[in-house]
Amino acid sequence: FDLQVEGTESPEALEANAPLREKLESIRREAGPRMGLGDVAAKSVPKMCLVSPPRQGGLVGTRTFIPHVCHRSIGVLGAVSVATACLLPESPAAGLAQVPRGDTKTLDVEHPSGSFQVRMRLGPDGSVVEAGVVRTARLLFSGQAMA
Repeated sequence: FDLQVEGTESPEALEANAPLREKLESIRREAGPRMGLGDVAAKSVPKMCLVSPPRQGGLVGTRTFIPHVCHRSIGVLGAVSVATACLLPESPAAGLAQVPRGDTKTLDVEHPSGSFQVRMRLGPDGSVVEAGVVRTARLLFSGQAMA
């Protein structure tokens, strides 16, 4: 689908684009029953993800809508799904992705706040046989408790 956007716009710009939101909702409502999810009008699934060529040296750029809000990052399932789609030769994502060689790959799925690292292992036929994510922890706060 050509949605008349680059896929690199800010989340705010994408959310302000009413024709884009209407088209994404139309696609989402059609995809839901085809995926066995039934009427998805009041559901948060399926989640929609725009893909674009990478801008920071990663695998692919993304903008994820859940369901109508363009999020500033991407979740675990979304990152693994996008990385997998990039490895499927017929997918729209594959045509945009910068996929490294080899049977074991570390793939950076770019999003507005940075990137999400996914590790994939491929079988001899090129199918994905293992997927994992790399998560990091960061200090949220430091303090003392008084008794």
